[in-house]
Amino acid sequence: MSNNEAGKTNGSNKFDELFKDEFAVMLLQGKNSFGDMIYSYIKVTLPNIKLLYAAINSGNDFSPSDFGTIIASGKGIPSEELKKEMSDTYNMLKSNSPAASHTNENGVKPIDLQKKAWDEY
Repeated sequence: MSNNEAGKTNGSNKFDELFKDEFAVMLLQGKNSFGDMIYSYIKVTLPNIKLLYAAINSGNDFSPSDFGTIIASGKGIPSEELKKEMSDTYNMLKSNSPAASHTNENGVKPIDLQKKAWDEY
């Protein structure tokens, strides 16, 4: 491993340690193993977001609880009341990307890890 690669790994470890207790809440939507549309609001620590993003983009099945704490979940889509409650209560990561309205071949929506600006709360 070169010094540059070692520096990147060391910097990444410092980042993970510095932000290990910081989190965001994300809405994940997709299909379960029975083909039912499901959703999960998941509280993810910042270091786990990269791992979750990789799992989503891999197209393989995964359990959201492997990456964080499930706050709310259910079949179908979340109600407007639940969406508002989650938005009002948590620091939600929200997608502004038009691509987020499309699903991949597994019925999973891609995510855009864009946080709200400080004045959007």
